[in-house]
Parts: sequence; C-alpha cells; structure tokens
Amino acid sequence: MPIPTPDAAEVAQLAARTGFSITADEAEQYALMMAGMLSAYDAVDGLPDDAPAVRHARGAWHTPLPAENPHNAWYVRTSLRGAATGPLAGRRIAVKDSIMVAGVPMMNGASLLEGYVPGVDATVVTRVLDAGAEVIGKTHCEYFCLSGGSHTGALGPVHNPHRHGYSAGGSSSGSAVVLVTGEADLALGADQGGSIRMPSSFSGTVGMKPTYGLVPYTGIAPIEGFMDHVGPMTMTVRDNALLLEVIAGADDYDPRQLNLKVARYTDGIDRGVANLRIGVVREGFGLPSSEPEVDAKVRAGAALFAKLGASVEEVSVPMHALGPAIWSPVGIDGLTTTVLSTQGFGLGRTDYYPVDMMEWLHERRARINEVPPNIKLFTLVGRYVIERYGYTYYAKAANRVRSLRAGYDAALAHYDLLLMPTTPMKAQPLPAPDCSVMEWCRRATEMLVNTCPTDVSHHPAISLPCGQADGLPIGMMLIGRHFDEATIYRAAYAFEQTGAAQT
Repeated sequence: MPIPTPDAAEVAQLAARTGFSITADEAEQYALMMAGMLSAYDAVDGLPDDAPAVRHARGAWHTPLPAENPHNAWYVRTSLRGAATGPLAGRRIAVKDSIMVAGVPMMNGASLLEGYVPGVDATVVTRVLDAGAEVIGKTHCEYFCLSGGSHTGALGPVHNPHRHGYSAGGSSSGSAVVLVTGEADLALGADQGGSIRMPSSFSGTVGMKPTYGLVPYTGIAPIEGFMDHVGPMTMTVRDNALLLEVIAGADDYDPRQLNLKVARYTDGIDRGVANLRIGVVREGFGLPSSEPEVDAKVRAGAALFAKLGASVEEVSVPMHALGPAIWSPVGIDGLTTTVLSTQGFGLGRTDYYPVDMMEWLHERRARINEVPPNIKLFTLVGRYVIERYGYTYYAKAANRVRSLRAGYDAALAHYDLLLMPTTPMKAQPLPAPDCSVMEWCRRATEMLVNTCPTDVSHHPAISLPCGQADGLPIGMMLIGRHFDEATIYRAAYAFEQTGAAQT
C-alpha cells in the first residue's frame, strides 16, 4: 500500500526523536522532498516478490492431541510427500519449527509468531522432498531458538525422551526427541550456539553442525547471520552423512556460501580410524559446570579411538576457553538487533527476506513483553551495550573471531580432529514453572560453553552419544577442518560401531 506522506509537523516531531534540530520552514522543505523520495518505496511495494518456487504439492496438517504428543515434541503433524524416488525415498523427516514449510504453520517457539503460515519452502525442505522424503511434521523449538534448554517455548517444555521432567536440550529440542522415540527417521535442526549438538547430547542423537554456508539457510528464521547454521539430526552416523549429502550445496539465495567444498559423505565412511590423529582438547574438560562422569565417559571415548588405531593425544587450544566470550557480543548484540529492530530477520545480506514474516512481527512489536526471561536477559544486555557504545563490541568480537579460528586451525594442522564433551553435563531437570528468573536463565545457557565457539569460527562439529550415566546420554563432540565433514563422519562411524554409546 502507498506510504502516507508526512506533513511538516510530523517531520518536525520525527527530527526531534532522531536528535535533529530543524526550523519550521526546514520541516516544510523536508516534507516536500520526502514525498518525492517515498515514491520509490511505493514503486518497490508494487513489484512482485522474488520468492523461491514451491515445487511439491501441499499435504494436510493438524495440531497433535496430547495423547499423540507425550513429550510435547511436535508443533504440528503433516504428511507432505516428495518425489517418488530418491536417496531418502520412504524416509520420514521432521523439520524444526524455525524452518519454513509452505502452507504449514510456523511458530519458531514464539507466541509472537503463533498463527503465521509461510508461503515458501526453505531450500533444505525442497531438497529433502526432491530426494523422496516425507515431511511428517514441525517440531517444537525454543522461543526464537534462543535457549540450550527445552523449557522456553511458548507452548510448554519439551521433555527428555529418556526421563520425563528433564531437559531435552535446545533449541532443536523436538527434533532430537522424535528421533529417539522412533516417530521420525531423520530430522532437520539449526545451530547458532549449539542448537543441533546440545539436544543431541542431552537426548542421545547424532547431530552435525556443518561448516558455515555448506548447507543453505534460505527460508529459515535467523538469529544472527554471522553464525546461522542448519544441519542433519539422526539416530545413526550413516543416516546423518546421507542427509547432509542431500541438503548440502550451492543455493542462489544464500550469501553465507563461499568457496564451497561438497563431498559424498557416505563414501569411505567405513574406512576406520587407522592413521587418524585426534587431539583431546584440555580446555573442554574440567569446567566449573562439568560433571565428572561426563568428562570420564568422553575421555574413555578418546581412549577407545586409540584402541581402534587412531593416534590420540591431549592438546591445549587456549583460544577455546575464550570462545564463549568472543561468541557473546556477536550473538547477543546481533540477536538484539534481529529481535528488536529488524523484525526477526536482520539486514545487510543479499538474501531471501521473508517479507510476510517480517510484517507479521512488526505488527506485533507492542507485544514484546511476552518473550521469556532468557530473551529479556539477552536483549537487556544487548540494548544496554548498544545504547552506550553502539556496535563497537560486536565489531571487536567479530575481529577477534579470526584469532579463535586460527587457534583451532593451528591445532588442526597437527590433528585431523579435535575431541571434547559436547555439553559439560547430562540432561538437567526442567525448571519449575514458578522458578526465579535467574534459575530460568541459567537452565537456558549453562550447557553451551563448548559448542558456541565453533558457531563463530565456522568449523564443522558433530555430537554423538558416547555412553550413559544414571540412564541419561552423554555426548562427545568431534571438530574438524572447514569442509572436512567426511573425516568427522569416518571417525564417528567407527566409534558408533563399537556400541559404546549404549554403555
């Protein structure tokens, strides 16, 4: 619709809010000039949107009844069938609810998006349908995906599949749960601070955060373009590699993609680990939040790699300990801008912008108080810093990412893989509904210390189960060189074949 032209009084008020000092005569002149300039906005508004084409017929969807959804893992159930043949033919895939599926509601865990229905498929959705999969539903995620716990979604907590009342990990919480329960064969998740790997660790699945840009992010709600990743979640390493083969590769819309190196990740997956060099990262263990049984199981996993023929040594990567601090200004200041200023998407990229979603959030901006305490905490920190220093600390942190990346790269020049616990603890009890703000926020952030650094350094990293304690899974993380997911899968598959994940 045409943008109303402001009169001189409105221009004067706008100038005052902006910090400008103009006279009444100048306000009249600005109003006349603005009227001409706003006609360009009207011209753009009249152009057709350049949206990705929807290639597959839509299926019916429904909201699952509680009896169908005992862990609260599903947002909606659907049956959207893809091609008749392909590498995923006959496989049921669950899609994290931050990922767009045309004609199917998308809430992104947030009351502010409840009722929104996207009109496009994310590129990864198109690719799994082209490969023959059936999309069987959208899985619950955390409110705007800003939690490593599974208690912040607007429609209630997601329960751990191994113990009701415990966290399933976040933010791809539901995607992990429906794999463990057998309701889905494959799942898609997204990862900005560990949101594929943390639920994989807590729930006992295989979760890969690929190299930044390897899998296109088109059609997915972002947190911050510097660190947005999407990737596969599965019950087995081979399935994970297969799903990555399907979803990886160049996309016309995604500016995150640069110098891609795509491989057949299932080829050579069974070559074993002989001659591989694995560095056990000292700084990933013995953290203030570490549980001794987690450290012990992961170290036992490292020893098992040695028995399988790999060379395994302890290595120090001092920059890893600084990783969470470097991640924080990029993540917090970035998400503050995304959530508060740019209608849930961000600016500055030659991307596909979901205009309908951005309009939806803009119309509901007065309801921002509905967000849970962890988002209030992040945005209060971000706004406090931005109001006083602008984006200076975002810039400082972004520049220091080079040092973080170099720290991992230096270690990876001597080792093929780096190893550490995915999360320093097992799944924890869900916080009580009447818990303090401090407890709510602690349970949303306590587990991301080892995972978040690689979101900004952009290295690929996988979480795979390496054992159990007290009936709950423990996750081990393997980090590789950029675009060397094949070596990660080779090692993860060899480990998986030992059956150590079940002990």
